[in-house]
Amino acid sequence: MRLGRLLTYFSTSPAIRLLHATNAPFIITFFEQVFKQASRITLPHSELFTALVAYQEELSETHPGVLSSRADSYLNDWCSAESRWLQRLLESGRDEPLYQLTPHSEDVLVFLDRALDKDLGFVGTESRLKLVIDTLSDLVIGSSDDPEVRLQHLRAEYARIASEIEQIEATGQVAKYQPGQIRERFATAVTLLRQLQGDFRAVEESFRRITVEVQQRQIAGSGSRGGILEFALDSEDFLKREDQGVSFYAFVSLILSPQQTAKLETVIRGVRQITELTQQHEGLETIRSMVTLLQREAEKVMRTNHRLSATLRRLLDDRTHADRQRIAHLLREIQGQAISLAGSPASTSVGLTLDLELTLESPLRRAFWTEPPKFEAVDLTSYQPDADARQHAFEQLAALHHINWRELRVRIRQALALEHAPTLHDLLAIHPLNGGVVEVIAYLQIAMDDGHQIDRRASETLILRPKTPHGRSLLITVPRITFLSTQRNGHAR
Repeated sequence: MRLGRLLTYFSTSPAIRLLHATNAPFIITFFEQVFKQASRITLPHSELFTALVAYQEELSETHPGVLSSRADSYLNDWCSAESRWLQRLLESGRDEPLYQLTPHSEDVLVFLDRALDKDLGFVGTESRLKLVIDTLSDLVIGSSDDPEVRLQHLRAEYARIASEIEQIEATGQVAKYQPGQIRERFATAVTLLRQLQGDFRAVEESFRRITVEVQQRQIAGSGSRGGILEFALDSEDFLKREDQGVSFYAFVSLILSPQQTAKLETVIRGVRQITELTQQHEGLETIRSMVTLLQREAEKVMRTNHRLSATLRRLLDDRTHADRQRIAHLLREIQGQAISLAGSPASTSVGLTLDLELTLESPLRRAFWTEPPKFEAVDLTSYQPDADARQHAFEQLAALHHINWRELRVRIRQALALEHAPTLHDLLAIHPLNGGVVEVIAYLQIAMDDGHQIDRRASETLILRPKTPHGRSLLITVPRITFLSTQRNGHAR
C-alpha cells in the first residue's frame, strides 16, 4: 500500500469516520440489528425512526447518556454528506423516504464481522486454503483452450470418482468431515455470503452515479441530447464490460434461475440438518434466508438500472426536452441577474413573499339547518330479566371460538423454521385447525397484516374435518398464501 493512498483514505473515508465516532459501537450495533439481523435492505422512515427511539430507550437503562439526542437529528446526521453512513432516497409511489446502508457502512460491518468472527467461534484456515487451491486450479483449467489440458483434468476427475465409488461399494464406509472441518467450512461460506451482501451497494452506487450525472447534465443544459445520451450509454456499457459488472450480471442470471434456486434451496435444507451446526444459530439464520435476500438485493440493483433507462427515455422525449431547456434557460437568467446585482445590491434587505394559499369565503358553503334527531326515552325500572334467556345468551357467547393471534403467529414462525416459504396448506399439515373456518380467516388476516405473499391468481383447497362423528367435512378454496420470514421480521407482531 502506498502511504499517500492510506493518508487520503484515513482522512476522507466515511468508513473510518464511523469507526472513529464517539458512539461507534452503539451506532454499528443499531445498523446490524435493524438491517442485517432483520434481513432488510431498506427501511421506511417511520419504521427506522421507531426502531431508533426504542433502541435509545433501551440504552438509557444500560448506558445512560449515550445517543440521548432526538432520533431525527441522528438520522439526518448519519445521512449527511459528512457522514454518509446511511442513504436516504424516495421511490415513486411512496410518501416517505427509505433508508439503506451505504457501501461504507457495509464495509465496516464486514470488517468487524471478520475481525470478531461472531457466532462462528474461530477463523478457518484449512477450508480457505482448499478454496484458494480449488479456485486457482479451476482458473488454470478454465483459462486454457488446449483440449489436452481439459481432457487430462476430466480423466483425473473420472478416475478419482471411480476410485471413490469402488471403495464405498467394497467397504460400505464413507469418509466424512470431522466436526471441526464442518464448522470451518460453514464459517467460510457464511463469511463469503455476508461479504457478497455488502458488495451489492457498490454496484448499485455505480448505476446511481451514472443516473445522477445524466440528470445534472440535463438540468444544466450543457451539451446536446446526443452528447448526454452518448455519455450515458458509454458509461453503462463500460460498467457492464467491467469485471464488476460482468460478475454482477452473471450472478443475476444465476440467482434468478428457477433451476439454480431450487438446487440452492435443497442444499440449504441439507445444511440445516447437519448436527454439528446446531449451535451456529446466527450463521444458520443467515443461510436460511439467503435465497430471498439475494434475490431482493439483485432486484433492487436492477431497479436502479431501470431508473437510468427511464431517465434516458425522458431525454429522448421532445416535449420533456423542451420543458427542461426552458427551465435551464430561466435558471441561467436568474443566476445572471443575481451575479449582476451582487456588487451593488438594490436594497440592504432582500426578501421574498409567497402567497401559498387563497382563502375563499362564501355563505353558500354553509349547510342548511336540519332538525336534530330525537330519541325515545325508555324506562327500564320495571323491567324483569328472563333468567333462561340470559343463560342462553351467555352460552352463545361462551360458544364463540376465541382466536389466539399470538399462538397463530408462533405456528407460522415454527413452520418457517422447517421450510423456506411454506404455504397455508403446508402450515395446516403441521398445525391442524382447531377453530374451523374462523381460524382460516384469521390466517388470511395475519397474511394481509404482516405482509406475507397472497397470490389471488392461484388458489388452494383446504379440507376441514368435522369435530363431531356426525358432522360433515368442508372444502374451502382460498387464495394461495405463502409465508415469508423477511416479512415476518419487518412487520409481524
